[in-house]
Amino acid sequence: MVYSHTQLETYERCPFKYRLLYLDRVKAGRRSIEAFMGSVVHVTLEKLYRDLLMSRLPDLEELNRFYLDTWRNSYGDDVFIVRSEYTEEDYLNTGLQCLGDYYRRYYPFRGRGRPLWLEKRVQIPLRDEKGRQVSFIGVLDRLDYLEEGRYEIHDYKTSQLLPSQDVLEEDRQLSLYQMAVEAAFPDVREVELVWHYLVFDRELRLRREKDKLEQVAAAALKVIREIEECRDFLPRESELCDWCEVQEHCPKRKHLYMVAKLPVRELGMDRGIQLVDEYAEWYARKREAEERLEEVRKEIIEFADFHGVEKIQGNAGVVSVSRTRRPVIPAPGSEERGRLEEALRETGKWEEVCALNPNRLASLVLGEELDEESRNRICGLLSWEEGVTLRLRRAPQ
Repeated sequence: MVYSHTQLETYERCPFKYRLLYLDRVKAGRRSIEAFMGSVVHVTLEKLYRDLLMSRLPDLEELNRFYLDTWRNSYGDDVFIVRSEYTEEDYLNTGLQCLGDYYRRYYPFRGRGRPLWLEKRVQIPLRDEKGRQVSFIGVLDRLDYLEEGRYEIHDYKTSQLLPSQDVLEEDRQLSLYQMAVEAAFPDVREVELVWHYLVFDRELRLRREKDKLEQVAAAALKVIREIEECRDFLPRESELCDWCEVQEHCPKRKHLYMVAKLPVRELGMDRGIQLVDEYAEWYARKREAEERLEEVRKEIIEFADFHGVEKIQGNAGVVSVSRTRRPVIPAPGSEERGRLEEALRETGKWEEVCALNPNRLASLVLGEELDEESRNRICGLLSWEEGVTLRLRRAPQ
């Protein structure tokens, strides 16, 4: 079994996207401009360090020319921009700024260490709790050797989000790379993980002890177990959906993607838009009707109380007013609820008043509270039917 950090991260963010990319093998035909910019910056920094290994230091102007040529030769219609307030040139210039800041920070690049690996594909073999071998693969941006068994793993980030130390502590990718380095070099005494957040011109560092690496590996194997046991691979919406390169295949995003590509003059012809607009119109009328019905209901009850009647005649029919007494059940988890349930069990009548809630039962069976044996036993006693719910989210005015 072979997995990458990217695969695990994809599953954690959206199981459906994982299924599309890694099980159904759907080919992503688009790239976000953020991902494109990151790849061009990576290629340019790789060139810088390959030149340095050949005892050649390119100046910043040459590096910028390489970046611009790579950008122009690689940029195409498959690159998409989500943040419409920014243009291709804005992202291009951001990449140039990242390279300029990095170059000036580390120039003349004669310092801590000497690069051993550049964009190196690594493989980390592990064994799960069943004794099966699992291999993690990845591409390590740069590995430097300092001296006396000291190594640094460097990773370049063009993200516009600078992580906190707590988030950094939860890193999985570079931690697994550290295991690959320790396996490859017997003289390893110390490994430091180094992130270069280029947009902020910041360098973040972290050291991992053996016990922490073991925890990271165990957590990664747990995610793999979840993937293997997953049956539904349901889509999971988040703020990252706009950047998804396969959203045209997703039931939660497909129509949004289709409509976004339509010319303005054709938007009113789309049947989906027509249906939602009609639904929204009737939904608004329903809300108004329900509010008015509640007002009239109260007035009818007041009228019946005032005149001491139980039936009221109208041109459209007769309204009957009947009264029943219903108990108010204490809230779940409250002390009063506990005492009430205990009293009912003592009478032997608990099952007569305790109704199963289908939604709560589904959450219990599909969640993680039950062990496998209990879940299978309960599932064997159930049949399932599909329920469909529509929820309207108003478009911003």
